[in-house]
Amino acid sequence: MTLTPEPRDLQVEVLERIDRLDQSLNHRIQGLEQNIQGLEQNIQDLEHNIQGIEHKLDADIKRLDERTDKWEERFLQLSKDNLAISRTVIIAAATVVIFGSVLDKAEVLVEGFSRLVGK
Repeated sequence: MTLTPEPRDLQVEVLERIDRLDQSLNHRIQGLEQNIQGLEQNIQDLEHNIQGIEHKLDADIKRLDERTDKWEERFLQLSKDNLAISRTVIIAAATVVIFGSVLDKAEVLVEGFSRLVGK
């Protein structure tokens, strides 16, 4: 013969199981809430770190731009200086070539002029 539990005993057992489940759920919910708080703190820390990295990156970019500007200015000044030197050398060389050919002929001209004057 099988004994069937009394309805009252069954209700007590079901209520005890529900209480245990409720306690277990509450415990897990508290653990999840703690995990969420920890994650929120981690997110805030990461946001703070990202902001620090952004500021450092902005400063590095600004410093690089300043260096680049200085090098651009130096390069332009060097180009201007080279242009001035090149003009001077080209003008001097052209003058030597032109006057050199004229001076070569000047000897002949002076000699011819002196013959004309001497007669």
